[in-house]
Amino acid sequence: MNNSGYILRFVDVVLILLFGFISIATIRESDIELPESTETQPDVVGEEEVIFVGVQADGTFLVDEETVALADISSLEQFLREEMARYEGYPLKVRIRASWDAPVVHLLSAAQLCDDLGLRKAIDVKMRVGET
Repeated sequence: MNNSGYILRFVDVVLILLFGFISIATIRESDIELPESTETQPDVVGEEEVIFVGVQADGTFLVDEETVALADISSLEQFLREEMARYEGYPLKVRIRASWDAPVVHLLSAAQLCDDLGLRKAIDVKMRVGET
């Protein structure tokens, strides 16, 4: 094989590696590590505004793309009420993402708050693929 053949093979390998890394790369880092479930099915995306709430192990809540930390449930309630006023007349849904090591009491308090405010909610867990 001549030198141009080796260069073409090298370019092929580099492109395969590049596309491989692109396909497995995460888009945005998150501090929340979701627990895994084999029982739940993924939600279908609808026409609604989604508010993400992250629950950390120390009981703080992350909002606004995990850029704002709220110290307690009353701060979260105030934030959700402001969002409800901001998106009045538009369907809202709260997606609660609890870290795997977060105590369930914090997750349940956020879920109960959504029920009290009349907001639809979903609790995110990481799907475990290929296991029975």
